[in-house]
Amino acid sequence: MKCRALRRAACLLLAVVLLCCLCPQSASALSIPEFFERPEHPPLSPEEQQANIAQITDFLRREMDLPDSAVAAILANMHRESSFDPRAVDETGNFFGLCQWSRTRWLNCFNFCRENGLDRFSVEGQLAFLQYELNGEYEWIYLYYLLNAEDSEDGAQEAQFEFCASFEAPLDVDWEQVYRSKLVAEVYWPMVSVGSLAWTGEDETEPAPAEESQP
Repeated sequence: MKCRALRRAACLLLAVVLLCCLCPQSASALSIPEFFERPEHPPLSPEEQQANIAQITDFLRREMDLPDSAVAAILANMHRESSFDPRAVDETGNFFGLCQWSRTRWLNCFNFCRENGLDRFSVEGQLAFLQYELNGEYEWIYLYYLLNAEDSEDGAQEAQFEFCASFEAPLDVDWEQVYRSKLVAEVYWPMVSVGSLAWTGEDETEPAPAEESQP
């Protein structure tokens, strides 16, 4: 009886080892500090920021069929979250990428990108994951506040408010709503509504970043 139990335990252990070998990059296996380390890379140049803005705008319009008001709303949020840097990591090491996803959602992004042959650190990969979330858990935001946003500055402000409060969920949401609304009014709604994607540069009076968001 004891030998049979030992053989059964050995078989179970072998099965676990084989499973780990076959699935070395599962989300659980990657839930380690090294996975969340800040990647070493230089800040984006203005030209790289402009290229990323153009790529994001094109994706939101063509792939997600969003009106310019919703595009401006998302751009204002990404500006505040990451300055359009897909490798951005906040100072605490808890939020990542264009939308500063939390650790749990960053692991989801990794698994999504791996399954679809995408790079989680690329604009392409993160936009695909954004679309995946907005067609899934956050579909109500996509359907009611983005896809059907009135194509006007008021519509952009309403879309920004909901995307910030419910998708990004910054800790200091009241202050962030004020600043992101200013970005919509002064930068991104004029930019998309007149058909220009020229990068205007950072506002010299921009205050220090508020507390990180928790998407």
